[in-house]
Amino acid sequence: MSSVWYRPELADVIIHHGDIFTETHSIITDIVSGHLDIADLVQNMAGVLTNNEPENREKGMRFYTKILKELPRDYLNDMQVKFISKFYIDRLKDHHRVVPPVLEGYSVLIDMMEYNIQNCTDFLTVLFREVTCQSQTRQDRYNIYVIFQKLCNKDIDYMKSLGSDFVYGVISAMDGERDPRNLLFLFAFLQNFLKTVPLGHLAEEMFDVISCYYPIDFHPSQDDPASVTRDDLANALAPCLCAIPEFGDSCIILLIEKLDSELRLAKIDSLKLLVESCKTFTPQSYSPFLRALWSSISREMSHKTDDELKLIAHDALSALIGKMATTANTDMAFENLLKGILISAQTTIAEATTVAQFVKGAKVLLTAANASDQSCATITRAMVPATVAYYELKTAPKLQIASLDFIGDLYECAVNRGLLNEVRAQVDNVPHICLNAVSQTSKEYQMAGFKTLIRVQDCLGEELVVPFVEVLIYNVQHAQDNDLLSISVETIHVIARKFPELIMNLVVKGKCSIDTATQDKIVFQKRLNLLTNLASLDDFTKVIIEEMLKIITSNDPEALHVVEALSGSISMASVFTTEKVTQIESDHGLIDPVLSWLYKEISSSSPDALAHGYTLISNTIGSLPAEKQENILLKHTPKALEECSKDDIYFLIIECLYAPLRQTVYNSKFEEIMTVALGVALKSDKDVVRTKACVLIAHLLNKAEHGQKFELLYELLKTKLSTCNREDDKLCPRLITLYGWITKSLLMRGSEMFLFWLQKIVGILSTPQYSGMGAESIKLIMTEHPDYLNAKQHCRISLLYKQRMFETFSGLAEKLKTSIGPATRENYLLSWAYVLDKAPKVVLKNEAPKVAPIVIDALEYENKDMLLVSLEVLGHFVQASPGTVSGSLQTILPRLVTLTRYMKSMDVRIKSLECLYDIANTFRTSALLPYKQDVLLDLAPSLDDKKRLVRSVAVRARSRWFLVGAPGEDNVN
Repeated sequence: MSSVWYRPELADVIIHHGDIFTETHSIITDIVSGHLDIADLVQNMAGVLTNNEPENREKGMRFYTKILKELPRDYLNDMQVKFISKFYIDRLKDHHRVVPPVLEGYSVLIDMMEYNIQNCTDFLTVLFREVTCQSQTRQDRYNIYVIFQKLCNKDIDYMKSLGSDFVYGVISAMDGERDPRNLLFLFAFLQNFLKTVPLGHLAEEMFDVISCYYPIDFHPSQDDPASVTRDDLANALAPCLCAIPEFGDSCIILLIEKLDSELRLAKIDSLKLLVESCKTFTPQSYSPFLRALWSSISREMSHKTDDELKLIAHDALSALIGKMATTANTDMAFENLLKGILISAQTTIAEATTVAQFVKGAKVLLTAANASDQSCATITRAMVPATVAYYELKTAPKLQIASLDFIGDLYECAVNRGLLNEVRAQVDNVPHICLNAVSQTSKEYQMAGFKTLIRVQDCLGEELVVPFVEVLIYNVQHAQDNDLLSISVETIHVIARKFPELIMNLVVKGKCSIDTATQDKIVFQKRLNLLTNLASLDDFTKVIIEEMLKIITSNDPEALHVVEALSGSISMASVFTTEKVTQIESDHGLIDPVLSWLYKEISSSSPDALAHGYTLISNTIGSLPAEKQENILLKHTPKALEECSKDDIYFLIIECLYAPLRQTVYNSKFEEIMTVALGVALKSDKDVVRTKACVLIAHLLNKAEHGQKFELLYELLKTKLSTCNREDDKLCPRLITLYGWITKSLLMRGSEMFLFWLQKIVGILSTPQYSGMGAESIKLIMTEHPDYLNAKQHCRISLLYKQRMFETFSGLAEKLKTSIGPATRENYLLSWAYVLDKAPKVVLKNEAPKVAPIVIDALEYENKDMLLVSLEVLGHFVQASPGTVSGSLQTILPRLVTLTRYMKSMDVRIKSLECLYDIANTFRTSALLPYKQDVLLDLAPSLDDKKRLVRSVAVRARSRWFLVGAPGEDNVN
């Protein structure tokens, strides 16, 4: 057969021997090498191309199209492309069976480099005349649409020159299309086509053809793995409906009509379409419809339960106002729209008797204000004075507090848009209202007043500083509520930025001076917290820090409180930046006096009492550049090691020096530090010291630079641990904990060496004596700790480490499964729970067949943590991968019903009820009916649960099970 394509017998071979289709690569080789001319190939195929049987002519065209598809795109010259184009055009007139390979082939021909766009004129003429697009199969229709797209991409100017004939042909081709995949392609194509090809008098007809799909009412088959969703189609259709200004009136009328329907999806699609249309239509397009649009949008914003619908309605209002604002001061359309919104919202606010009603009107106004500069200025000028008056007239506390929040929102809107000067006259009185609020004894009033004052701080006048400070200082010294105390400190901080001299005299050197004698230690601590907060401001740093350092270095008994206050404030990144901490250390030397104080106190105080001192040192060092960190280590390491050799309590100082280092910091002492840390981690009798030693080992391994430095520390670690006695009952629990820290450290840095240590931990799960500790180590690996192995301390954190842990653990645990006995099974499952709790949901879905049996087994046990995770994962599987649990309903349902009476945890009862609801709402009726009566009977006690939240979920779950098999319910829910 190797030479048949050189002879006329090729036609008979194509007709009778399908194997020739597998030889096309050889034909291509001969054509490209010049041994065979493509015109001669057509001549040798004449017998099949002109055969009397349409089936044989179809074979011929399929063979030729396959040849064309495999040819290099730059092989054919202009004359050859022209010849093949005419050939394909002629074949369009053939029997309908021949048309599919012709369409496929011509689509390939357009991709040829030498294809001349003018060749398409005759092709399109014959296509529109001879081929009824909607009579073809789905794939053939798709090929026609692809041809349209390729021609437009090839030369859009030429396609535009074809005029209305081409446009009408496209409209006729797509009219009546129903396949979702084809529609998705068409909508994507039309978005660009409509904007580039003039429609002329066919605009109305084009809109009618497109709008017949609106709103999208489509539900994909559950069995289609690559199905097009309703949202995919709706999102692609909307830009087509408003692609050009000519669609303006028709589109707006359409969306208003659908907004007034009862169908929720139609409302959502219409609001989204309104948002999209504002990108294209002119303001004049909306002018005749503004009253109707506002009426419809307002109705949807008032929906009581549908939050999604309300949110989209607000988006639509924002887009409409933003569009109409461009005509401000021209035809009054914008002003009239804004006037109507203001009147409606003001009425809602004035008549409000609940906070929800007030917020409803306020949100409308804020949406309008945020939409444009013009609307922001207008609404702020109108509503700030009106809301101030509302505050003064209303006696309901919650409404007054809501009005303060609203004023703050309006003010921020004006500031964000740079309009503060334009509304200055209206907002200048706001601080007086805030003062009125904070002068109340109610915490809620004060919180609202301070929060609003912080937002409108630019309007605060000097004459109000003293009365505000009086209230604030009283709160700082006497407030028992932490929230009120925190907001008071924040408010003083804000005022200090604007009036530093006043606050210095009134607060730092006045009412809150450290020198002021006080017997109340609690008041003194609150003053210190305020002063350390203010120390972050440049105008206050020197005075406050120096006074505090004097106390620390003078053996003053109050030094402990000063260190605690400094530690608390410097830990707040929002208050003290790394640059500020570095400046304080450089200018005032914070670390040396605090370390000296720690050395004096460490032997006589508990670790908990000095914890703030260690944290202060750690946070300060962590903020410094690498060079300064190295200098501090050089200065303080020898003494710390010397003291630690006498008493391991001094290791806490080593830990706070070395744990926060940057990754580039390394010196000759690191090996010694690692050795000391290992000794302390395994031998110390103090729990907190052992934990800190494990933490430091983890930090050193995690941050050591790749290469020799890391290998040196790692080999040192392995060598030391290899000599440990595994038979020592006191040592083994400490080793297991250390393995957890080592695994976590290596896993987070992305090192493959974590596997060695994880294998040790997983192996322990089959040992009854230590399986519980093994589970705790797994928990340690998966749990994020705010103080250890975090970015603040410059640790390496691999983005996918939790996913990697899941994949590795599941493989190791699977191998261990056969050696797990009754005594260790609960801890084995608990370890799974800790891993599953933090694993990404998409990973769990992919591994559902493996994970589902683990989750179901875990429902037998009483462990609250394990049950919560198992129920969460089970609920995810029921909704995302129901097939993985459908065969176990006879096991799952009784266990879930039992857990609805789990008295140790309300959360477990709620989650089990939610799972029961999801099962009834997901699975086939035929699968659920055998269990219906038993579940209904067993759920009855939950209706009388002592917790209201449980009763609420129980009613929902039981009601859904009542509907299983009810008349009118589909077999598949």
